[in-house]
Amino acid sequence: MPYHKLKIQRSKIKTFEGFTLRSASQLRSDIKVRPYGFTLIEFVVVLGVLGFLLGSIMLFLNSTLRGANQTNITQEVKQNGQAVLDSLDKQIRGATNVAGIGAGPNYTTIVLTRPNDDPLYIKCLSSTATQNDRIGSVSMASGSPSDSNFISVSNDDRVKGVEITNCSFGVTSKSASQGSNIPAVVSVQFTASQGLDAPTRADFMASANFNTTISLRTY
Repeated sequence: MPYHKLKIQRSKIKTFEGFTLRSASQLRSDIKVRPYGFTLIEFVVVLGVLGFLLGSIMLFLNSTLRGANQTNITQEVKQNGQAVLDSLDKQIRGATNVAGIGAGPNYTTIVLTRPNDDPLYIKCLSSTATQNDRIGSVSMASGSPSDSNFISVSNDDRVKGVEITNCSFGVTSKSASQGSNIPAVVSVQFTASQGLDAPTRADFMASANFNTTISLRTY
């Protein structure tokens, strides 16, 4: 039989290992072609999600950093304030008597009588161009010392030091009662805060109030 007259029914085509022959159009319809890359909408959505995540992370880190700054500054101010109290306690406790200078009952300057030593002056001092408000002390045999004579008992650096405000001293002189000596007493109160030229951001703002009562010697 001539080849051109050979007719083969499609249903008679044998399969190979379970697969039948398919037309080109059927093959093309079975192949799903996906374009490479992202569409503009997908790109915008991804950028939006990344921006939200980055913003949340930065907000959290910023909040944590500010909290750490506040804690560190507060601790530093308290440590400096306590150092001032310790220094005053050491200087005042060794005296035998005390008197306030100026108008009371809350004095800004006191003078301490000390055994075998010159009188000790302690004063609440105002700030200068290079110093914070502070507390200073000076020993002087006679006369009244000027502010420049006083040596700070607090860290008076305007950036790294502490500002001492609301400073005052209460004085109760010693007296004899029923045959026994009642020792003189000095009360000290002040507020410590960061230096005048320290950063003014909220997380760098800190202050602490201090007060104590110191009894002098009875001999």
